[in-house]
Amino acid sequence: MIKNLNVITVSVILLFVALYSINAQSREVISINEEWNFSNSVETPRGLGWGASRAGSTVVNLPHTWNSVDFLSDGGYRRGYGSYRKEMEIPVEYKGKRLFLKFEGAGTVATVFVNSSFVGEHKGAYNAFTYEITDLVNYGARNTINVICDNSLKFDVAPQGGDFNMYGGIYRDVWLIVTDEACISPLYYSSTGVFISQLSVSDKRAELRAEIYMSTRSDYKNCEVEFSILDKGNVVVASQTTPYINNDKVVINTYLDNPHLWNGVKDPYLYKTVTILKKNGKEIDRVEEIIGIRYYHVDPDKGFFLNGQHMKLRGVCRHQDWDRLASALTEKNHTVDFSFFEEVGANALRLAHYPQAKFMFREADRRGFIVWEEIPFVGGYIKSKGFDENLKLQLRELILQNYNHPSICFWGLFNEITGDFDAILAQLNDLAHELDPYRMTVAATYQEGSFNFITDAIAMNKYFGWYYDQIEDFATYFDDWHAKNPTAKIGVSEYGAGASIRQHVGQFVPEENPRPSSRGPWQPEEKQTAIHMAHLKMITERDYIWGSFVWNMFDFGSNHKSEADTAHLNTKGLVTFDRKHRKDSFYLYKANWNKKEKTTHLCSKGYTERKENLTDIIAFTTDPSVSLYINGKLVGKMRTDQYATVIWRNIMLNPGENHVEIKTANGNDSADWYVK
Repeated sequence: MIKNLNVITVSVILLFVALYSINAQSREVISINEEWNFSNSVETPRGLGWGASRAGSTVVNLPHTWNSVDFLSDGGYRRGYGSYRKEMEIPVEYKGKRLFLKFEGAGTVATVFVNSSFVGEHKGAYNAFTYEITDLVNYGARNTINVICDNSLKFDVAPQGGDFNMYGGIYRDVWLIVTDEACISPLYYSSTGVFISQLSVSDKRAELRAEIYMSTRSDYKNCEVEFSILDKGNVVVASQTTPYINNDKVVINTYLDNPHLWNGVKDPYLYKTVTILKKNGKEIDRVEEIIGIRYYHVDPDKGFFLNGQHMKLRGVCRHQDWDRLASALTEKNHTVDFSFFEEVGANALRLAHYPQAKFMFREADRRGFIVWEEIPFVGGYIKSKGFDENLKLQLRELILQNYNHPSICFWGLFNEITGDFDAILAQLNDLAHELDPYRMTVAATYQEGSFNFITDAIAMNKYFGWYYDQIEDFATYFDDWHAKNPTAKIGVSEYGAGASIRQHVGQFVPEENPRPSSRGPWQPEEKQTAIHMAHLKMITERDYIWGSFVWNMFDFGSNHKSEADTAHLNTKGLVTFDRKHRKDSFYLYKANWNKKEKTTHLCSKGYTERKENLTDIIAFTTDPSVSLYINGKLVGKMRTDQYATVIWRNIMLNPGENHVEIKTANGNDSADWYVK
């Protein structure tokens, strides 16, 4: 049972919301997101004799970050301490139960106290962590939870830096979990305690193994574990009971004949697993997990295959970052982002450069996206025991907390690291395979080196035509790399260009227009469009590229940047930071990737006040042909090319008002352009 436990003055309000149907003896999962006192300083628990005064705190609801606005300031965003305090009453009825505090994420280092007693310290902003507090609470009385967060740079915690902001605060949900004395463990690296491995899968048979981690404060006398798999209609298709538990780990092997496979966006079929702990025949704990049964591989020449069928991975990258919210996102925010992923027609996500919210994986499972998730090994490597151990901890947490999600096919181990890090990378790769032998490892690189051949697959961050060289050099580079390394599995992890929706040019004529600058104030939207048009073609034509991921789906915060006409943002998104404007490049991909919807889009609509009367007119459409009209007069009709594109070159606009319109069989689009 999931609840919301909140305290107003001396009253206790219990809000009960059913997560799944269980009896009163099963676990309760209680939201404690509401009414935390926040202070922009160090506030330690009463009785410890030091720390800031409680005066000046404000009441906030979680998720929360103190950097929701300041990251857009010229003085840099605040990296340091912030303190959270919550008062709550624990019902006396919970005495004899076990109580756990679970944090879905807090940045970057979180130190937790309950009733002035130290509970634990977690290093890493992006994974969950859980502590047992059974012996620290006062039953039938008020209790105080103190959490001190610190998002300053730590030399023993990843990441060390990167082209994104490291926000502070308790920016994901917090839960109180209540269980019986014996339970399915919430403490095993803050996982569900249930791990379902797909030992062997085909369309004829799926061999599965469930590993269940238990925990008790006494013993397992008269305990048994029941494990079942249910189909979409809640019909039990496999079930097994293991009696006489005598240790903290239970292993159950089972199988399904003729399984309904999880087949990406085409058919994201999901089963439900139910793990029940019983004592004397009575249920005392339960964990439900959603799984999808599938198999996949990557061929060095032919790319990605799901369930034996070739699938070109059409991916986008995503940061957990919103305008005026930063990283403190709700399920509603994540759902909005998924609506953009589906609209553009993507079938794969790279969730960069760190573990993202659990909700993202659940939705990816449900909607059928292939996911690449990674640890925050980005921004630099400090060769030290402490840093190495933190990388391993974050990888272990990432894998174990998300083990059962069918959408996740790739564990990412680094992004753009330089220097001597082969040894730790090999250790991380071995650890990933030890924890999960059934998924591939991958990394995102931008340079040559032996580290490109340690993970199962590799992908390149390459910005030809933006940071360096010419757009067309992309094809030469990848063809040469593939020829030199024919057994390597090569993908494209990042590509793209920055763009402001307020900066435009009619034609790219270097001697007549300022050159776009990758690190400067001039980044017209048309340059981004040209780069994506060329890259889409080159990637599509190369089967050996197992997947490609546009950088980025959305503009995102990057305090150190000052580019285009907006400071402190990375503007490479296909959609603006506030999610209000789709850039022209968005419609390029939508017209090519999303065949479920009709698309007709006229580019450069925002370029309303024009200096030049000679222009190129570009349109993206799912229709086979497009007609162009200017001020009601037909200019011409053109067939759409294989990349859903039509281009009219060197069109002369009239001085003054120009109503430009494109028409197809299934829609039209228009703009009003004024030539000075």
